[in-house]
Amino acid sequence: MKSHALNLTKPCNYLIGVVIFLVACANPRYINSPSVHNAAFLREQGDFKFSVAGAGNPAKIFSSISDDDESLDHSAGFDGQAAIAITNHFMLTASGMYRSEKDRYKDDDLSGVDRRTDVGYNRHMFDIGAGFYTRMGQSKGYFNGVAGVGFGKMSSTDNVDPADAARSRRYEANTLKYFLHPSFNFFFNDYLRMSVAPRFSLLKLNNIRTSYTAEEEAILGYNEARNNTFGLFEPSILLQTGFKNNDWLKLDLGFNFAADPFTTKSNGNDDNPTPDVDTYNVQSRNFLLSVGVSVYPMRKK
Repeated sequence: MKSHALNLTKPCNYLIGVVIFLVACANPRYINSPSVHNAAFLREQGDFKFSVAGAGNPAKIFSSISDDDESLDHSAGFDGQAAIAITNHFMLTASGMYRSEKDRYKDDDLSGVDRRTDVGYNRHMFDIGAGFYTRMGQSKGYFNGVAGVGFGKMSSTDNVDPADAARSRRYEANTLKYFLHPSFNFFFNDYLRMSVAPRFSLLKLNNIRTSYTAEEEAILGYNEARNNTFGLFEPSILLQTGFKNNDWLKLDLGFNFAADPFTTKSNGNDDNPTPDVDTYNVQSRNFLLSVGVSVYPMRKK
């Protein structure tokens, strides 16, 4: 006897395909922006430093938002940092960052109407860390290992052009970030230093408040932020140069990267449980250039 049970396999597969299509075609939304690398360059007890830096997308800092087409990755902000050597091997760090960002897309991925969309972000975070530093053998290089936690907030506005009050959306969340921050610091001479840092982070969005509907959150990938912690790889390179007879003052040039976030959710293949990055559309800003100054008050030369 043939079974007359309703076969839902094909309709379910079709629905899943539609959802994936919508997600794939959505304009990205950003839940993270890389911070400037807090390169301490500490060598002995009592060393400490303060630094400030401006950071932004170098191609967009001085350009305006286009009125005609897409204009992406307008991002700028500033960072403030401090580090102190408590002993000859133990150190403390603290950092703060602020970012203002804007993207203009040529289409509206929520309504399907052919009209421009402006998405703007504000985010800030303060973090503290503790760790150690030690000389690498007989070289002039030092290794730093710091672990810490950051607390902050992010908010975004999502509007169309021409303006439509019924289409205006807002998204707000508290951000919590745990990080492991190793770095390799090289002292080439009295006037040139370099720090290379492969940072690993876990980012969680808490207390989410939004005017997006549940369906819109699913299209954009924001629904993933309600139940997942995002992993981030955020490597940086910072170059530091100084001046003769002014060893207390340094100029900093940083290259700060971030990979798009991933979750620990399986892709459904038990033989290859790799992170599934295709089922959501939240991303990270991938690169920011930073320029700043560092002050070492205890250095007299």
